[in-house]
Amino acid sequence: MNRARLLLAASACLLLVACSSTDNNGPYTHSPFSEDGESPKTPPGERVADLLREAKQQYDERHYEASFRYAETAEDLIDEHKFDDVDRAMAITIQGYCLLQLGRVQDYFISTHGVQKGALSKFRAVLGLNPDYFRAKLGVALARFRLHGDSIRKAESLDQGMIWIAQISEDARRGLAAPGTDEGRLRLRYALQKHKVLADNRAKMIELGFVFADPETAKFDDKGRRDGAKWLAGMDEGAELKALKDCGYILEDAAAGTKLKEGDPKRLADSLKAIGESWRAARNYWRRTALTDLQAARDGFLEIRKISPTYFWVERDLVYVYQSLGAFFLDLGMEQARLSAIAEGKLDDALEETARRIFVSKGFTSREKDEAKKNYEDALEFTLSFVARHEDFERKGIARRDRDEFDDINDNPFLVDLVQRYRATMDELLAEERGMRATMLLEAASLCIDPVFQLNDHAKAISIAARLKALMPNNPVHHFVKATAYFTGKDYQPALDSYQAFMKESSISEHTFQRGVARQRILECEREIVAGPAKPDSEDSSASR
Repeated sequence: MNRARLLLAASACLLLVACSSTDNNGPYTHSPFSEDGESPKTPPGERVADLLREAKQQYDERHYEASFRYAETAEDLIDEHKFDDVDRAMAITIQGYCLLQLGRVQDYFISTHGVQKGALSKFRAVLGLNPDYFRAKLGVALARFRLHGDSIRKAESLDQGMIWIAQISEDARRGLAAPGTDEGRLRLRYALQKHKVLADNRAKMIELGFVFADPETAKFDDKGRRDGAKWLAGMDEGAELKALKDCGYILEDAAAGTKLKEGDPKRLADSLKAIGESWRAARNYWRRTALTDLQAARDGFLEIRKISPTYFWVERDLVYVYQSLGAFFLDLGMEQARLSAIAEGKLDDALEETARRIFVSKGFTSREKDEAKKNYEDALEFTLSFVARHEDFERKGIARRDRDEFDDINDNPFLVDLVQRYRATMDELLAEERGMRATMLLEAASLCIDPVFQLNDHAKAISIAARLKALMPNNPVHHFVKATAYFTGKDYQPALDSYQAFMKESSISEHTFQRGVARQRILECEREIVAGPAKPDSEDSSASR
C-alpha cells in the first residue's frame, strides 16, 4: 500500500462520513442510491464490473452464498446485454468456487427451482467458453479431488463391514471347532455380537441410499428423487438380507448351545463368503470411482503447475493429492495385513497393532505397499518444495511492507492509525501463514518418521525439526519431532536428551498427549542406555558355539 492509496482511502472515508451526517435544517427525504427521478442510471457495463468486484470481495470474506448471488446477477446482466465472454467466464467461475465451498460439487435439486448446476458443471461450462482458462482448470481439479473424498468415505464405510464379516467367519469357525469349551463359547458370542452390529449398520447404509447405490447414475424427477439408481452390491438387496438373517439364526443357536442341523456350519461359511463378496463389489466400485477422480485431480494439478509455474500454491494441492494416493494404497495393503491378523485369531484389542506389525515387516510384500511408498515419497518432495517457495513468498511480502514509507504523513492522525492497522493486519496474516507452514512441516516429519509410510528418513526429520525451531522458536514441538526421529532410529541418548528438553519446555495443558508419550519413551531410552548396544547376530552365534 503506497501513500496515494492511503490518501485516497482517507478521502473516501471522510466522504462517507459526510454523506452519513444528519441534516439539522430539515428531515431526510430521499435516498441518494435510488435510480428514480433525475438520478442517472449506472451503465450496464459498470454494474457488471461492480457486481463482479463485490462477488470477489464477498468470496474473500467467506460469504459464499452472497458471493454466488452477486456473480449470478452479473451473469444475467452479461447475457441480457450480450457482453464479452471474458466477463461471463469470471461470473460463472466465481459461482463454481462458491458451490465448491458450499459442498455442491455435483448437480443438485431445489424444490422451487428444479435441477441446479453444481461446481463441476460450472467449471466445465467455463472451459467450453475458454478451454485454457486457468481458474476453471484449477476448479475442475479441486472438484475432482473433493469427489474422490466423497467416494473414498463410502468405500471406507464398507471396509469396516468387510472386516466384521471376516471376523464373524473366523470367530464362528474357531467356535464351532471347539464345542463346549470356554474358548468356543467366547468366540461364538463374539461372532453373534458382530453379526448384530453388521446387520444394524447395513440397514442404516441402505436407508441413506448412497452407499449401496450410486445416485449419480439416475436423473432427478420433478420432486428431486432419483429412483432407479444403480445397485452396486453383488447380491440384490432381498437375497443378501435373507442370507444375513440365516447366518444370524445359525449363530444364535450355536451361541445358545443348541445342536446345529447337518450342513449348518457349511451354510454359515458359504453365506458369509457370499455376503463378503457382495459388499466387496460395492466397495470396489467406490474405490475405482475414487481413484479415477483422484488421478484426474493429480493430472489437472500437474498441468496447472506446468502452464503456470508462478502459481506455487498448486504444490500444496499436490501434497494433498499424493498423500491421498499414498493413503489409498496404504489402506489396500493394511486390509491384507488385517486379514492376516484375523487369520491368526487376533481379537479387536490387538487387531490394528498386529496388522501394522505385519505391514511394516520385511516379509510382507505387495504392489499396494510399493505404490503407497512411492506416493508418500512424492508427497514429501512436494511438501518441502511448497514450504521453500512459501518462505520466499513471505520474504517478498515483508520486503514490500517494509518499503512503504509513511514518515511524511505523521501529522495526519487518521492516516497514522490506518497505517498501524495495515501493519497489524499484515502481521496477523503472516502469523496465520506461518502456522499453515508449520503444519505442513509436521506432516513432512511424520512421513519421515512413522514406519508405516516406509520412508524412514530420520536425518531429514531432524533437519525438519531445525526448521520448525526457526519458524516457531517458542514452541517446543521441534524437540518432540527430533526426539522421535532419534528414538525410531534407535539412537537413544540424543532421543533422551530431546524428550527431556520437550518435557521441560512444554505445557501440561497444551501438550498432554505428547507429554504422555515422552514420559514413556524417556523410561524406554533409559532402559536401553543401561542395557547397552545389542551384540551383532554373528557375535551371538559364535558365543553360543
